[in-house]
Amino acid sequence: MGMKKLIHIEMEKMNIKKYVRYALWANVVIALLVFMMTGLTQLAGEEMPTIATTTVIDSLVKSTFLVWEAVLIAGLIIEEYRSKTILLLFSYPVDRKKVIISKLAVITGFVFLSMTVSQIFQNGLFFFIHQLFPVVEYSLSIADVAGITLTTITSIFLGLLPMYVGMLNKSTIATVVSSILIVALTVSSGGQDGSGLITLIPVSIVLGILGAGCAGWALKIMLSEDIVL
Repeated sequence: MGMKKLIHIEMEKMNIKKYVRYALWANVVIALLVFMMTGLTQLAGEEMPTIATTTVIDSLVKSTFLVWEAVLIAGLIIEEYRSKTILLLFSYPVDRKKVIISKLAVITGFVFLSMTVSQIFQNGLFFFIHQLFPVVEYSLSIADVAGITLTTITSIFLGLLPMYVGMLNKSTIATVVSSILIVALTVSSGGQDGSGLITLIPVSIVLGILGAGCAGWALKIMLSEDIVL
């Protein structure tokens, strides 16, 4: 069975339309939070000169979808190992590594697409709002776009780290909780300008490598572990 077929199977199991609806609702919530944290605060007479709207957008989008990545990992990988339902796929004449990689391809592909579309939507929305209501500060440079693009990619690799935690404990809860802790430490760490460690390019690259390395170690555990009923 080829990778294309395996990816198609995983997408059907995931029910992608349901998650697209969730992503749309998540964007509505993110937009409301960004507006409350920027526009309404300034309308109330409180200046926020050090916190850019783009930084708030970036932090909220990354926080939302990094936790979401862990939820997908917990549901599509860890839970199947815990309940042993993954035995069904392993019973097919297909390489076990391909099965796991197809799952990761669906998860990371969906999260990357969700993050990218959300960043474009949120920034476009607040650029438009800024034109109508200048009280909502907004500016975006080429350097900002490059930084957001790079840290989006590295954050997705970092988001694979909870898979290692989940495999060690065979626990979906540990997978999601570890993701929340990662978000708190790296994305929502509350720097002076409202940004987190993940926005620092060198740190972001190191964190991405760390996440990829942990994912590779988790994959090694999956491939070497005997699953018996």
